[in-house]
Amino acid sequence: MPEVAKRYRITSERAIVGESLAGLFVVETLVQEPDLFDTYIALDPSLWWNGGKLLTQAADKHLAFSGKKNVYIGSSADGQSFINQSTLAATFGPIKNLNYHYENWPAETHATIYHPAALKAFRMLLAATSKAAE
Repeated sequence: MPEVAKRYRITSERAIVGESLAGLFVVETLVQEPDLFDTYIALDPSLWWNGGKLLTQAADKHLAFSGKKNVYIGSSADGQSFINQSTLAATFGPIKNLNYHYENWPAETHATIYHPAALKAFRMLLAATSKAAE
């Protein structure tokens, strides 16, 4: 991030987005280093990896955030066998300072979810943070 700041004009807001294994990385970053970013967008994250231990770790950690965090998780028809609203709501729903949103994309596949879901997540979460800053 310091290299980006050297090259580009930036604000204090930080966001991370990823799909598939990169989506798993987004959720892992939220769980392990939650203060690195303000907004986390994980699209069809590979939460099945390692027997789903990341969600178990997240639930066991009793996450707490120093400031407001925004999280969007979207799953395609291919990812819905492991990711569902009740599992994610039990893990992330009760956390204070967390604006959590899960969306099921049954008409999309693992190969097609990124563009429509990322656009919706950006519009939803980044618009919300820019309004809060006004």
